[in-house]
Amino acid sequence: MARLLVERREEAFQSRYPRDESMRRVDAALEGFKAKGMLYETAWREESGATFLDVRFLPTRNTRAFLNTSSLVFVVLLGATAFALLAPGEPVAGRVLLAIGTLAAILVFPFVVVAFGSRREAEESMLRRRLKKAIVDEEEEPKKKGWDDED
Repeated sequence: MARLLVERREEAFQSRYPRDESMRRVDAALEGFKAKGMLYETAWREESGATFLDVRFLPTRNTRAFLNTSSLVFVVLLGATAFALLAPGEPVAGRVLLAIGTLAAILVFPFVVVAFGSRREAEESMLRRRLKKAIVDEEEEPKKKGWDDED
């Protein structure tokens, strides 16, 4: 699961427009777009007379730090729980509370990772949609609704 948060993906979009117009359209489409759960890099290339936009989706620097810190916290929690359960003279209530807290943290962590992954996936999807709308998809004229049109 955590691997999905740190993986790097690449995607290429073939533009329907010349390079200058494509660049202008992409700049306009990305205006105001701020990604918090991922980084992205764009690069233009021409191949066989067609213009392509290559996009690399990267994890943020904080994502790897968060996962590494979480791993360290879990190791410390497991060690403290093992020590508390095996050490003589510790109060039973403290042992049980530490064990329950450690178990709860372990059980909740996958939901935290899924939340981070969902945010990244949503931002990637939004970026893909904006790019496709800007340079790949044909522009549709807005359809005027009349009284006799069905919904």
